[in-house]
Amino acid sequence: MQPLVSRTYFGFPEEDLKATRMKYGLRRADRFTSLAITAIDKTLAEVPAEAPAPDWALVTASCFGPHRTVFATLDDILDFPEDQILPTKFSHSVHNASASYICSALKIHGPSFAISGFDCIEGQAMQLAETLLGASMARRVLVAIIEEAGLLTETAHALMPERFPGRIDDFSKVLIY
Repeated sequence: MQPLVSRTYFGFPEEDLKATRMKYGLRRADRFTSLAITAIDKTLAEVPAEAPAPDWALVTASCFGPHRTVFATLDDILDFPEDQILPTKFSHSVHNASASYICSALKIHGPSFAISGFDCIEGQAMQLAETLLGASMARRVLVAIIEEAGLLTETAHALMPERFPGRIDDFSKVLIY
């Protein structure tokens, strides 16, 4: 099944991410979430498609997830006493945190999935979207594939060259089925 809409983005200026946070009131959203919502917002603005509705579903997919936030949280755990760890930062280190923000921002009430893995993550996300539609669990499915540049993505090629042929920069792909 071909998506109705497919857009790919490589990076966004920090001003765009800040504008997205302001537009949707994302005061505490991490950079990974801001990348995802900025890509979705730009896609929806560019494409003459229907707006997200409560009966849509969401699939977010990433090989590395919010690894900048994960590493910052781990650094805090090592550097500070337990009672000084920020619970919000910790909760943002979970892969499905961005899915929750996206659904809240766009008022999507259908099924929401956050998937991760190194093998064919885009294909798995597309397959899940097709399954949701085939089972009549949603009228449309919004798929967001996001990778955030950071320490882990800078070294992924050196660690696993067969899976990651080059450096991974900020990347977002949005599909609407």
